[in-house]
Amino acid sequence: MIVVSGDGLVGRDADVNGIEEAFRHTRLVTLTGSPGAGKTALAKVVAARRGARVVDADAGPSALAEIGASADGLLVVDGCDRELELLVPYIGVMLQRQPGLSVLATCRQSLALPGERVVALRELAPEHRVELLDRLGVTAPPELLRQVDGLPLTLVLLAAALRRGETEGPLLDLLWDPDHDGPLRHAAMRTAIGWSHEHCTPDERLVWARASVFDGGFDLEAAQVVCGDDDVTPAVAALVDKSLLVRSETTEGVRFHLPATVRAFGAEWLGRAGEREVTEHLHFRHYRALARRAEAEWQGGQLRWYRRMRLERGNLVKALDSRLTDAEGADDAQDLAGTLWFLWACCGLQREGAEQLARVRRAGGSPGPEQDKALWTAAWLHAALGDPDAAEEALFACTNQGPPRLTQVSAWVAAQRGAYPEALRLIRDAREGHRRDADLFPGFLPSYTVIATALLRMGDLPGAVRVLREGRELCVTTGEIWTRSHLDHLLAQAALLRGDVRGALTSARDALTLARQFGDTAASAAGVELVGVLTGNGALLASADLAWAGMDGLRSPVLTEIRDRSPATADAPGLGLDDAVDLALTADEPTGWEA
Repeated sequence: MIVVSGDGLVGRDADVNGIEEAFRHTRLVTLTGSPGAGKTALAKVVAARRGARVVDADAGPSALAEIGASADGLLVVDGCDRELELLVPYIGVMLQRQPGLSVLATCRQSLALPGERVVALRELAPEHRVELLDRLGVTAPPELLRQVDGLPLTLVLLAAALRRGETEGPLLDLLWDPDHDGPLRHAAMRTAIGWSHEHCTPDERLVWARASVFDGGFDLEAAQVVCGDDDVTPAVAALVDKSLLVRSETTEGVRFHLPATVRAFGAEWLGRAGEREVTEHLHFRHYRALARRAEAEWQGGQLRWYRRMRLERGNLVKALDSRLTDAEGADDAQDLAGTLWFLWACCGLQREGAEQLARVRRAGGSPGPEQDKALWTAAWLHAALGDPDAAEEALFACTNQGPPRLTQVSAWVAAQRGAYPEALRLIRDAREGHRRDADLFPGFLPSYTVIATALLRMGDLPGAVRVLREGRELCVTTGEIWTRSHLDHLLAQAALLRGDVRGALTSARDALTLARQFGDTAASAAGVELVGVLTGNGALLASADLAWAGMDGLRSPVLTEIRDRSPATADAPGLGLDDAVDLALTADEPTGWEA
């Protein structure tokens, strides 16, 4: 399977350079990667560049004869894993006997010979996946492209399926090409992966099958809980060595993932073994426990838990899905969905959270504290999304109307409807309950944003500033970061309305720095827009307009008023939100806004 542009593969320039660099330090380089990673294709490109001979390990004894006849230069030995025990010692002896010989081997695992350097092929980057399909003359529907991995063989076989007009059905059933003219193992993804499966031990196959329930990666702790009857570490290590499980270093430690096609193969075996239901239940229990732990520790470790839970987003949604498809799972689903309020509300996932909670609600579930918690979370998200009617409907559906957290959302809804005195009355009641319950977050501290917003809309700038400063000081004292970001943004708005442009810029950038750390797109868009107004930067204003276009209802009335009063215009091309935040944090000084 070779897909080349000139003499190079799509998206593999860095890998070719890595091979060339490795040969500056050793005479043995092994190219590893998952089934379908394009090892053979890349090795042949390197061979063509250097005028090297290619030996196919499938040739058996004749392959040994060709290796033995090689005295110097580069020799490419393709597919070593098919004759691993025979070839490895032979290659080692030949490298010792022939000092002018270099070997590029392709194998799904290291040859474990002295002096060997390994170049591991990963999946293609998203832009290169699209480029490869474009070169193959096809366009994949976005939903189908999201289901597949970035292995080149996957994409080549997907292109064949698209040309046949096949876009639905089990993933591995799509990925074959009856007209393929290369090695038989490359004619179907199931065949390519099946060879690796045959060469795994029973323990490795079992861990592989059970690991197919993960979505988006997992750590060793999760693997032990979900996949193991005994210690899974040896099997995990072996699957990594065989390029079936991909190991990655992240800010939160070592994680693993199965490429989509390898995962689909494992899922088929899990179903045949009759273990899908019990494994999915273990998966759910693990991630519900993780969600409860994150909720309990959120106040003191927000950024740490933000990073961890964003990594686990796919698994959390998968855990919800597994219970929503179970007739007995509705109560579990509403429990998990409500426990994840901090992920939905504080980590830039308001719309996704509202959609997930709507799914949970449609599934039913028993009335009680868990259902009320899910409804409160839904109400909070709808209020954040600028839909007070939906927020109020969720609040009314709660069995227990007494908790102060519900009263606080009611205050927010009243403020959105312009009933500011009512909002202030409700928030006073809520704060009394928060004090009684010692509920700093998500109770007492966020209440400052509701009060300050109401006072700003009522024109009481001095009162709003006093509230905001008091709230911010308490956030600093308690280590509360998310609320501080919102208070800093409101302080920037208040400072601007008072004519303190430099103070407004300082607060806006403080807010923007924190919002970025939480991946809060709405708060980031608001910060970019406010800095754009303060600096008269048209590119920032255009960038904010682009960001808001996909977030109906999230823009605050105060910010809208400030933008309407600004003489600055969006007179430059807009940027992506990340680039716009970079620009906003370094943009020019204020231009002289007058309140």
